[in-house]
This record gives sequence, C-alpha cells and structure tokens, in this order.
Amino acid sequence: MSDLTIVMYHYVRPIKGSRFPGIKGLELEGFRNQLDYISTEFNVVSTEQVVDASKNGSKLPPNACWLTFDDGYKDHFEFVLPELVSRKLVGAFFPPRAAIEENIVLDVNSVQHILSSTQCISGLISKINEYCRVAGMSDRQISKLHNKLAFANRFDDANTIYVKRMLQHALPETLRSEIVKQLFKDIIGIKLEEFSKELYMTVEEVKVLIEHGMYVGSHGSMHYWLDRKSAEEQEKEIQHSLEFLNGVGASLKDWVMCYPYGAYNHDTLSLLRKYKASIGITTKVRVANLKIDNPLELPRLDTNDLPQYL
Repeated sequence: MSDLTIVMYHYVRPIKGSRFPGIKGLELEGFRNQLDYISTEFNVVSTEQVVDASKNGSKLPPNACWLTFDDGYKDHFEFVLPELVSRKLVGAFFPPRAAIEENIVLDVNSVQHILSSTQCISGLISKINEYCRVAGMSDRQISKLHNKLAFANRFDDANTIYVKRMLQHALPETLRSEIVKQLFKDIIGIKLEEFSKELYMTVEEVKVLIEHGMYVGSHGSMHYWLDRKSAEEQEKEIQHSLEFLNGVGASLKDWVMCYPYGAYNHDTLSLLRKYKASIGITTKVRVANLKIDNPLELPRLDTNDLPQYL
C-alpha cells in the first residue's frame, strides 16, 4: 500500500481547568479517544517502516498511520509517551534544539500563550502597534503590514493571524523579541526563561523517548521559518539540529526533517539532499501517497482532522 495518513500533534495535555485553559491544544482525554479510533481504523507504523517504504518501495500495511509530535513539549514526555508505551504504539518526535538545550521559548509558543491569556485581542493589537510606533514605524507601515498579514486560516481568525505573524516573522527579530518578552511578563506574569523549563522536555527526557523505541528527528535548531532564511542560514540550522540529534543518541541514518511552520523552499530541499535526509514532512493537509509524493514534501493531517470523541 502507498497511502499513508500522517497525523500531526502539538499540545497534548489536560487543558480545562489548567493554568492556560485557552490554549489551542488536544485534551488528554481527546488524545486517548483518538488513539482508540486510530487503533481501530488504522495500522500505526514506525518511522523506520515509513523510511523503508519511501526509499526501498517496501509495502506498508493497509490504512497505515504515522504519528508525529512537533516542538518537544513536556506534554509529550508526561502524557504522550505513557499512552503510546501502554498501547505498544510508536511515534516520531521533533524537538527544536534551542528549546531543549538553551532554555529558549520559541516565538510560536510564547505568542500562543500570550494569545490564550488575552481577553481582548484588539487591545493586544493596539499594544503591539504602539511598540512598533515607539520603535520608529509609521502608521502607514503598520497599516500596510496589517493588510498584508491579517487573513484568517482554518484555525484562526484574521486578528489572531496578524498577531502571530507580526511576532513570529514580520517584525525585525530584535524588536519582536523585545515585544514578546514584555508582553509575556505583563500578561503571563513570569519570565520566559522560567516558563521554558515548564514547557519543554529536557535533554535527558528526549533520550528516554529514544530508549522507549520512539523516533526523534529534526525540527531545526531555532525553529525558524526556513523559507525566510538564506541558504547559508538554513545550512547552519540543519547542522546544529543534527549535532543535537547526535548528542541525544538519535539515529542520523536516513533522518527525517519536520519543517517548522511547514515552511521550506528549494534551498531547503537541496540542503536536505546534501545532508542525506530521507523524508521531509510539511503542514500540507491531505493523506500522503508514497508513490506520487516527493518524499521530502509529505503532507500531514492535523489532529483536528480525525475524531477525538467517539
């Protein structure tokens, strides 16, 4: 069989009644229910099976399903790993190096938690725009950015996307870092460095994933939008990520790349071939077909595309 359903997960935790009840993630109960559904309707396959099928044409079982977990969250160690082990299932985990090794909170995560704790998004936008004015941007420049960025997608409204894109890549890195740090302190009430220890796995916990038969692959070093970086910058991202994987004991043979934000370009693909990656997984939404799809551009379904409550 050549069809492969690749499922993408991020936050998996008890959310209701938690410190961040507004975070967009998968309730632990929903995850358990979804695993029940997947175990009934699909055959969960390992990363090694996927690589072998892609590289050598080996057959996957009918209704093959590959479970993938992005961003290296503590959730994956505390909640996902025990569920998979108890069910004798395996998954692929993609932690960004900086989040694990350097106590850095990724832009995407700091912004998500700011948004989840914000009651009035228009007020949040006003604060961001004011920071931009203080930094020397004109109202015309800010308005131009809003018109360019504020477009809803299937999960977020236009205002939410505007906040995310402004603080993830649209503004200069130094400016957006200062804005995020101040907003996080004002809204969440703790320092980013402290929050990082709560949010992400440690190096030792990543090693435990591998000890339990889970696959650990690349999600970049700093979790950048790779298509917005030069070829030289992308190469450093890949090199640093592979050094991290080697350090935690992950296999670098036929390694797998999970693109941060699903972003990549021709330079990325060329570099992955140079560094002998076997597979790249994107955020394009559909079932993969290993006979047709470029192995470095495999699509995935989001957890929200499968039932969570039966």
